[in-house]
Amino acid sequence: MRYGVGSVAFGVNLNFSLDPRHGISLSRRPLADAGVIRATVYRDLNDNGLHDAAEPFEKGALITTGTKQAERATDAKGAVTIGGLTAYAPVAVGIDATSLDDPMLVPKKALQVVVPRPGVPAEIEIGLVGGGDIEGALVKNGGLGFEGLDLELVDGAGKVVATARTDFDGFFLFERVPYGSYSVRVSRESAAAARISVDLHLSATVTSDKSVARLGAVHVTQIPVVATAESPTTSP
Repeated sequence: MRYGVGSVAFGVNLNFSLDPRHGISLSRRPLADAGVIRATVYRDLNDNGLHDAAEPFEKGALITTGTKQAERATDAKGAVTIGGLTAYAPVAVGIDATSLDDPMLVPKKALQVVVPRPGVPAEIEIGLVGGGDIEGALVKNGGLGFEGLDLELVDGAGKVVATARTDFDGFFLFERVPYGSYSVRVSRESAAAARISVDLHLSATVTSDKSVARLGAVHVTQIPVVATAESPTTSP
């Protein structure tokens, strides 16, 4: 009886990239197809939106790309390279604020959209500025809290930068707001449902000297429903 001799062969494909700051990184996505970004995080001390020579880098910050968080934090130069992204597809790049050493630091821009390309890192800078809180309470004429209202925090350029919802007692809180001046308004949907005006005539300023802006109790008047009566018809 004769037995045949066979052989079994297998191979493993590994894709890797060389980052001058962190060495070799492995990736499941082929390098020819993968998009890459390089993020640098710094403290924007003068709040001018640019990294100046005297401004320190932020070590240990975790970058987010879309709904994913980077596996590595920024190094001593505030930098981290993130690969394995879909090339030529826009992605929103942000930062996990809970990874920052100073709980009052916030990114000047919550998100920045970039289009990564394969092999050529898309450079992005994330400036951190001081932040604080804006709080208050919306109450009805009878003194009860106005619950379940969706509120919008609007910056000086008219852009909505944060949202909040009032609690059972009307209390609302906007947390980790970058220094600056803002107005608070009701979302159009909530205003229509509650029969109140969108504009609350509320403004608040958060600074390093006053990091918590307390607006107190704000009385909101509902718009009365105007009843319409049909004109009586006259029989001939």
